[in-house]
Amino acid sequence: MRYAAEVSYNGALFCGWQIQTGQPSVQKAVQDALSLLNGAQVKITGAGRTDAGVHARGQVCSFDMEDEWDARKLLLAVNANLPAGVSFIKTAHVGDDFHAQYDALSREYIYFMWTGLSVFPHIAPYVCHIKGSKHDWNLAASACKYLEGRHDFRCFCRTPDVPDNSVRTIYRVKLHRRGDLMWLRIKGSGFLTNMVRNILGDLELIALKKRSPEWIKYLFNDDMTRNDGGRTFEPNGLFLWKIEYDPSPWK
Repeated sequence: MRYAAEVSYNGALFCGWQIQTGQPSVQKAVQDALSLLNGAQVKITGAGRTDAGVHARGQVCSFDMEDEWDARKLLLAVNANLPAGVSFIKTAHVGDDFHAQYDALSREYIYFMWTGLSVFPHIAPYVCHIKGSKHDWNLAASACKYLEGRHDFRCFCRTPDVPDNSVRTIYRVKLHRRGDLMWLRIKGSGFLTNMVRNILGDLELIALKKRSPEWIKYLFNDDMTRNDGGRTFEPNGLFLWKIEYDPSPWK
């Protein structure tokens, strides 16, 4: 019987989603809990990978169990066996052909920032603290529209991890602000390694008026490299927020 689960986790406690020898990963924690309930090894497939320090509100995974479980009882049983920092939020029985990665229509990330001189300690682990008053974030927000559409995002990817096909489609990008809290919300077909965090570095250059908003468009040119962009923002402000499917496994 195949199941889907929405998984939430604190990325600061793990080396990332993917299993790595000798390090605590979210994938291994979930597989160990499910295998204990299943009485045999369970392998899970995630909708996407997150790097060390990156959080998830709505990661999705799919897996097979030998016996049929009530979705509510499965959620409670798994959570009782998971380590601190990771929880199942939803579970559902799905068709045998459901695949968490390949069936995903879109992925949405949110990156949180705090722009005050000091930051509340309760949220400090989950935001990037940007000090100083020289930033014009309205100017950076005006550049977001140039990221939308189908482009080659090679210059936004960590250089050693650039795939053979680095073309992705971004459906929506918007920079929001409420007081000292600011967040970038971005939705696309898929994302490259460090792509969202590198986009923030590029937007920061625009906010500091070191680049114009239109400069973003030139990063898609063939002669541009990752070195032409801004810094890579810290992982702790980034959340894998939502994965969309049609039909939704939760209905």
